[in-house]
Amino acid sequence: AGFLHFDAILSGYGARFSMDREERGRGKSAALRLYGTHFETVLENTGFASRSPHRQPMYKAPVAWVKPDLITSAKEEESSQSESMFDQLFGRNKKQDEMDKEFEILKQQINLPSKRIGGWDPLCEDVLTWLPPTPRFLADATLLLFRFTLNGTIGHNNVRWDDLRNAWEAYFDIHNKYSNEPPNFCPLVSLSACIIMPPSEAGGDRIGSGSLSRGLHKLGKLLNLGNASNPEESKAIREIVAESSPSFWLPNTDGTESEWKGIVHDIHSAIEGVDPDESDVNQSDQDVYRLRYNGWIFDSRPILEHAIVYAACKAGDIESLSIARGICSRGVTLRTMSPEEWWRYSIVLGLLGDQVASEDAWNTSIN
Repeated sequence: AGFLHFDAILSGYGARFSMDREERGRGKSAALRLYGTHFETVLENTGFASRSPHRQPMYKAPVAWVKPDLITSAKEEESSQSESMFDQLFGRNKKQDEMDKEFEILKQQINLPSKRIGGWDPLCEDVLTWLPPTPRFLADATLLLFRFTLNGTIGHNNVRWDDLRNAWEAYFDIHNKYSNEPPNFCPLVSLSACIIMPPSEAGGDRIGSGSLSRGLHKLGKLLNLGNASNPEESKAIREIVAESSPSFWLPNTDGTESEWKGIVHDIHSAIEGVDPDESDVNQSDQDVYRLRYNGWIFDSRPILEHAIVYAACKAGDIESLSIARGICSRGVTLRTMSPEEWWRYSIVLGLLGDQVASEDAWNTSIN
């Protein structure tokens, strides 16, 4: 199952590298286009974005996958030989008008019209080119969109979060029909779902002592992910978060500072391998250190560290900012040429009062 949607997974890695060198909060994001092409399209075409998964393909396979008839008349064969290579490749022949008559133009709410066929039996190539999202696919999409939100590429009320929430709910509706257990085969699936779902429903409370899933869920809840007031505007490629939410990386002053501080403690203690649950007297050392060297954390640790730094900046206390400074210091050491690492470091240093070092780090990030 790890190779399903492998092109989307690789595109997600490419989006991370592209995001690392983008101007944050200014609405210019090539990485967001990669998300729309490889993740958002799959959610919409399979019905998971609206929590109504299709039971079979709703679209025919691309023309290149359709096998032409083996029996053709001499006249048709002669005309096909006179066509150019591009006409044969893209299927632009004399029967194009007849093919277009099979399609019905449907307009689905705010989506653009799309070609869709009704009353047909899918063939093998139609099924193989149509794949519903896998749990790993949803996990990668969630973590990537989470990264977009934390660095200011999109706002917290972006409608893409509503689509992901619907997709996760549709997945767990299917999963719970066949199993009463959470998807333990991949901890990253449960933890990613906890950003927008309760840990008890996603199974994240069974990973370690549950502090990592608890911290991620609190973070998603405080950010109020989704709930777009204007879906069309919140789904635009160009969303200038720096103007709509200029203080999205500055400390909160609405009385939630202690909650942000708790998020820093929960996530940091979990990914560093010190994840004790004082209320569980029967907890073994194996449970406490379960999260330290598991292979899945290599894929998600940079995003989890980004979440810790963001939560520390929102908390604004010295203890949380000191943890964030340690993470940023290690980040600029390991990734010296990363503009985002230096940009994040400059914010933390500024909040700690080291203005000179903050300006130096900011200058490094733009040079």
